[in-house]
Amino acid sequence: MRRISYYLRKTPLLLIPLFLLGCDTESALKIAVETGVRPVKMMTVGGNQNNALLSFPAVIQAGRSSNLAFQVSGIVTEIKVTESQEVNKGDILAVVESTDYKVQRDVAQSEYDESESEFIRSQSLFKKSIISRMEFEGIKAKRDINKAKLESAQKALNDTVLRAPYSGNISKVDLKNNQVIQQGNPVISMLALTQLEAKINLPSKIVAKAKVENYNNPIHIVLNAAPEQDIPAFIKEVSLEADPASQTYEVTFYFEPQSGLNILPGMNARVVFQDPSQSNENLQVNIPITSITAQGDKIFVWVLDEKSMSVTKRKITLKDGIGERLQVVQGLSKGEVIITAGVSYLSEGMQVRPWVKN
Repeated sequence: MRRISYYLRKTPLLLIPLFLLGCDTESALKIAVETGVRPVKMMTVGGNQNNALLSFPAVIQAGRSSNLAFQVSGIVTEIKVTESQEVNKGDILAVVESTDYKVQRDVAQSEYDESESEFIRSQSLFKKSIISRMEFEGIKAKRDINKAKLESAQKALNDTVLRAPYSGNISKVDLKNNQVIQQGNPVISMLALTQLEAKINLPSKIVAKAKVENYNNPIHIVLNAAPEQDIPAFIKEVSLEADPASQTYEVTFYFEPQSGLNILPGMNARVVFQDPSQSNENLQVNIPITSITAQGDKIFVWVLDEKSMSVTKRKITLKDGIGERLQVVQGLSKGEVIITAGVSYLSEGMQVRPWVKN
């Protein structure tokens, strides 16, 4: 920062815009006085880096989906949910007739209780050597078998109630009251929409030259139905095996639902990100030194609001260096417009227009 400040002090900022404007400065200032709108030179940050962006079509998918089935057969007595309904983990979705399963559980419970009592008595008898080890082990084995039967019967009874395995939304209900359903046949489908995914197929020529660190560059998803909004996304996984036909690698991205957007599985979108096969050095934000204003140890640029054509002062952080262009570490993003000449004449909220040589 000291080297930058020194360099800026050695190049008086008042002289830079005058030098650039040359003999046209007087006429430009005259126009500014007459119209109240100051002419300035401006540039789009990273405007020459568009060729480094890749865009691939994708279809939105739920981060998790399940086809749920009863683990027992029976007659449906209750359906607690409807399609698109939101449910929480553990909520009851549907119920089948449980009378027979309750009877089987009660019988198993009675048999276990009897064998458990016999096992407890046999322990005392075995310690006193009244019964043999073989008799004792036989009683214990009977108790263990009855315990397993009870657990199986209890599980079957529990399975007469179908519950949500996680929080999400019901996507399909494929059953009716009094319908006879078979064990294992899917009857309700649900999705977890708290995290969504998009998958693309990345060509091998890009994967082969990609640098691992460049996979962390900003990624966003653009819905075909809402092209005006960029949705931040992140890499979830990259397949290590290529599709034998297309020689492409499947890459999965994940992102969070966005406020004001109803994003559902099946929607078409595009995944946009910087080419990971290109060097990060080629993708850095570099700005001309004529756009920089120094105030003490702080460095600023003037950023243009293209809607109101007014300017705002913004603090930035520069990478140490010298030369006509300096690299911005923090404070600017590609696509923003900054003022590159005439900065010493600007004030907060001032309206400007592009300077055109007459």
